[in-house]
Amino acid sequence: MTVDLAVQPDRLRYTEAILGVLLIGLAMTLTRLFVRVVTKEAEIGSHIPMKETGALLREALLVMLFPGATALLIATGAWTTTKWPILLDIILYFGGVAVFVIGFSSSYVLDRNIRLGLTRGALWVLMALLLVAVKKLAQEFT
Repeated sequence: MTVDLAVQPDRLRYTEAILGVLLIGLAMTLTRLFVRVVTKEAEIGSHIPMKETGALLREALLVMLFPGATALLIATGAWTTTKWPILLDIILYFGGVAVFVIGFSSSYVLDRNIRLGLTRGALWVLMALLLVAVKKLAQEFT
């Protein structure tokens, strides 16, 4: 969604963008919850108690941090009448930082090697920027 908005900034209104971000976040949260529940049930060989489901739900809701922050940023931008291109640049940079932090921390937590963490974070950011560049290039040819 961020890539599409960066390429075609006038495609969505503020309200549509906020709802889209929150719906994507909700889909990611539910997916994470379902995967964790099924994994846990497969490990123990039976259904998990509702008490544990609540703990898994709280863990899955952490996925909503980035979509929630993005929706808040869009709402703040709409309230302050920030123009779409400026707001989308902020969201794109904010997303790049989030991708780097997720890539770095997912590697660093595994083996406590800063160099590998920095490498993974940088590679993930490069892949995200490559996605934006390819989408932008494809848009110019259509």
